Amino acid sequence: MTMADPTAHPETDAPCSAPYLAPRAVDDPAACTFHHTIDLPGHGTVTGAWDLRPTLDEYLGHVAVAGKRVLDFGATSGFLGFAMEARGAEVVSYDFAGEACWEMVPYPDFERAVIAPEIRNHLRRFENAYWYSHAALGSRSRRAGGSLYDVPEAIGPVDVAVLGNALARLRDPFRALHGTLRLTRETVVVTEMLPKSLQFLRWLPRSLGLPLFLLPRTDQRIRFDAWWTIAPTTMQEFLAILGFGESTVTYHRQSLLGQKRLCYTVVARRTEPTNPEL
Repeated sequence: MTMADPTAHPETDAPCSAPYLAPRAVDDPAACTFHHTIDLPGHGTVTGAWDLRPTLDEYLGHVAVAGKRVLDFGATSGFLGFAMEARGAEVVSYDFAGEACWEMVPYPDFERAVIAPEIRNHLRRFENAYWYSHAALGSRSRRAGGSLYDVPEAIGPVDVAVLGNALARLRDPFRALHGTLRLTRETVVVTEMLPKSLQFLRWLPRSLGLPLFLLPRTDQRIRFDAWWTIAPTTMQEFLAILGFGESTVTYHRQSLLGQKRLCYTVVARRTEPTNPEL
């Protein structure tokens, strides 16, 4: 038996055409998980794990989005999309929906039937936070969802794709990039965090290779583990393979649970077509 979502009100939820999700009325903040701290009219400051407000320009690589159609990939509770909308962008937010969810590390003693419902509930709480914020802000942005490997072509072309700490939780980050960049006309912005043990990567020359570091460890078996730390130079090469051959890397610190964490941002411009077939 599936329990109804007590925060959703079918009588007020608006219909929406595919691939977009129908807006849902969410009026209980206790039913929400905010990934990012956000200021909401009528509600004040709502605290999330990340607080990007003071350093948002660095996080977005100082890319101007006014007048651009932007895809916020891995949108979680929506802060980046709403912030870009406030700067004049037309925003499509995209994240997991339906049966699609984080890919669990398949440790021998992990049972998908036990863990997957927990993950889907967590994702549902992110989506609740998105609609709660959407209503408070009077946003006109739209949200679509499904597999992060298969962004629907029906979304249409976007000028800018923004992927904010979205790739580390995917088993195949290159495939996700490919699916996103085939729709992106001009610019891609990728921001990822560098763990303290791997911060040397900011100084690693390309001549020593293009590393990708596996994060899961069998002696820890973290339920909601991330998969990878991708070196900045490796990310640049991923993007070049997909047709975004001109790129720059910047470094900045962002607040996560009250601690400053080193992040990098790659801003890449399209120089060639993305091969849509592979």
